[in-house]
Amino acid sequence: MDLQRPRLLRPPLIAAALLGANALLAAGLVASALAPRRILVVPSARAEASLWPGEVPDAAAREFALRYVLHFDNYTPATLEAATESLKRMLSPRTWTAASEALDRRRLVALEGRMGSQVLPLETRIDGLRVTVQALRRIYVSDRLSRETRVRYVVELEKQPPTDPNPFGLAVVSQDIQEN
Repeated sequence: MDLQRPRLLRPPLIAAALLGANALLAAGLVASALAPRRILVVPSARAEASLWPGEVPDAAAREFALRYVLHFDNYTPATLEAATESLKRMLSPRTWTAASEALDRRRLVALEGRMGSQVLPLETRIDGLRVTVQALRRIYVSDRLSRETRVRYVVELEKQPPTDPNPFGLAVVSQDIQEN
């Protein structure tokens, strides 16, 4: 009588089965890691939306560009300092130096001339990270209306990591102002 245990599976067969299972699990893990992930939308949002990594929703680009334009050309001598500081936080790091100097020069001219400005947005168009804002701009000098014109602001944006002062994760690379 043979008291040896019967061998149901042989070591090469077990090794092959384990290697095959590991290969399937690794392929599933790679596919799962490469698939785009949904990001939870903030509960206080006004409408349902899905955000995908690397994509900028049109609504976010529109909102950021409108905030930039309103901070840029809505000021009085009393509010100009705060508006300039807000604008500097919205600028791209690669254009910050030149834009910061231009904003400081504009601030000095507006303070000396007791100038104020008001912008009323009329229409907004979005083309990727390029936002065009049509607006009515009023320039005041010493509390009197000096000029009223229709203006087109073309704001170029770029993605950057979101921060507490800039939760949009966007920055202004350039702007072009065209008066009609």
